[in-house]
Amino acid sequence: MNEAGGILGPIGGPDLLVRMRGRAVGAIVCAGFGAYALYWWTQAAILGERKPWFGAIAAAATILVVWAIANLAALRHSPRVTLDRRLIRFYRIGYALIVAIEGAAISVGGPILGHFHRPDLFGQWVGAVVGLHFFPLGKLFKIPLYYGTGAAISLAAFGSLLISASLLRSAICAGGTGLALWVTAVVILGKNLESLPLKTAHADSPGK
Repeated sequence: MNEAGGILGPIGGPDLLVRMRGRAVGAIVCAGFGAYALYWWTQAAILGERKPWFGAIAAAATILVVWAIANLAALRHSPRVTLDRRLIRFYRIGYALIVAIEGAAISVGGPILGHFHRPDLFGQWVGAVVGLHFFPLGKLFKIPLYYGTGAAISLAAFGSLLISASLLRSAICAGGTGLALWVTAVVILGKNLESLPLKTAHADSPGK
């Protein structure tokens, strides 16, 4: 099978189906946190009635989650793959370390910014940490798309600092983060099943 890479990583490999399932789960995470970021965008950008925006964000997030579940359902009947335990341990430990460091970095942000009397920059701090954590994630799971996600979120966080303290600065940071996460989810879900082995896709097609 072709091992050439794409924005979602290597097309082939013995762990292909495992990576495809993992990408679908990652899309669910991006959908959820993207909705959370866009909620904060509404707080900064929408001065009037926010309920229609809340409804639209919730509806879009729901569509993405259902789409991801459909991805997982399409993979349910695919052949089970038994990976080397060392590889599984490598993925689990690597992911746990990245998430732990991310959580710790976000947690210390409040006290550090408070010490320098800049609690107003906590949103940018969180955005920067979240953006940067996508780079090791992309390396660990071999998903080049995550590099673009990390760059976009980091750009929104750091770029918003060029604007003086205001609701606009907060809106740019939160909105950029939310959109980057949702675009990532859409790209993953739109392309995830393209690398499904042809014989598996053929077997799961209607009438077969």
